[in-house]
Amino acid sequence: MSGQSVDRAVAADMLQQAVDAAAGLPLADVEQVRVLIAAGELQIALETLCTQVYEYDIEVTPTQREALEALGDVLDVSVPYLLGDPWADPPNGNASQ
Repeated sequence: MSGQSVDRAVAADMLQQAVDAAAGLPLADVEQVRVLIAAGELQIALETLCTQVYEYDIEVTPTQREALEALGDVLDVSVPYLLGDPWADPPNGNASQ
């Protein structure tokens, strides 16, 4: 993991809490993210969660967004970009020119 050093179990727990808080996310998507968490694919799980939250236009509270962004910092995932922020840098800093 890049960014801050965090225990993978703590990151997985934070991600599971984010999934549980995503009210309105279809059960199939919830299960997909849970499978990814269980497999240790935390970056992919966070990317999937954020993408689905954006696609289904699920309301994210400021507190939830802060938690997702903090987790994104730890896992090197551009959460603002995945949640549809037009001013955020895309993943891996590949800003369009």
